[in-house]
Amino acid sequence: MNRVLETPPVEPVDRLQPDPAATAVATPEGAAAAPEIPPRPSPAPGRLRSPRWRYLLRSVLALLLIAGTLLAGAEMATPTVTGAPALVAAIDREHGSVPVPAEPSWPVSEAIVAAEDGTFYSNDGINVAGVGRALWGWFTGVDEGGSTITEQLAKVLYTGGRTGVPDRVAQVALALKLDGHYTKPAILSMYLSAIYFGNGYYGVLAASEGYFGLPPDQLSWAQASLLAGLPQAPSLLDPLQHLALARQRQSYVLDRLVTTGVLSRTQAAAAAGAPLDLR
Repeated sequence: MNRVLETPPVEPVDRLQPDPAATAVATPEGAAAAPEIPPRPSPAPGRLRSPRWRYLLRSVLALLLIAGTLLAGAEMATPTVTGAPALVAAIDREHGSVPVPAEPSWPVSEAIVAAEDGTFYSNDGINVAGVGRALWGWFTGVDEGGSTITEQLAKVLYTGGRTGVPDRVAQVALALKLDGHYTKPAILSMYLSAIYFGNGYYGVLAASEGYFGLPPDQLSWAQASLLAGLPQAPSLLDPLQHLALARQRQSYVLDRLVTTGVLSRTQAAAAAGAPLDLR
């Protein structure tokens, strides 16, 4: 008969716990005990991320770096501006007109400056805030505008009216060159003689005679403020085709003339209500 071998039950053995006294590092007699190191505090929730202003600052610095690099390259790549008057004359000749030496005191001159570039006589051809808006517009995809009269002149004469990023950068570089080479009255005269006023009229002489039958130095404030509003959108604001829209733009120009101190509110209201005598 086979015997069944029984395995004696195994008694559970308690896991020995380390004796603190036994595991403590012996400290030489008379020596001070090592100070207990407190646990490192957890970072506050708000400190886990950089503040938003840091990201904004980095973005601004990156834009400035890009702008500086592009502008330095454009300064070398763009042509000299000594031939600007000849380019203006060529535009007028092509469209049956001639350049005019505009006086800053003409109503149309003051209206154009008020509407298009209130800092024209104090800036260096560019408006830093406007350039910043343009860069931000490129970064965000929203065109913020901000071109000065000198930049607009550069766009007409040298970049074919284009508004892409390389063209905007070239316009800034060229505006700086134009401002350094010509007086403000000369730049204003070239601008007034080169821009398009709608209805096939290039230059202020053709536009003034075409719309009103008068030379530009004889325009009333009503006529001058209407004419000064047209370059923003010449075809859309053509007063012979879209007089109501042209009048809306005229109101903006008159408001700018009041803001810049050229006209009083009473004078602006009188100009708004005066006859235009369009041909």
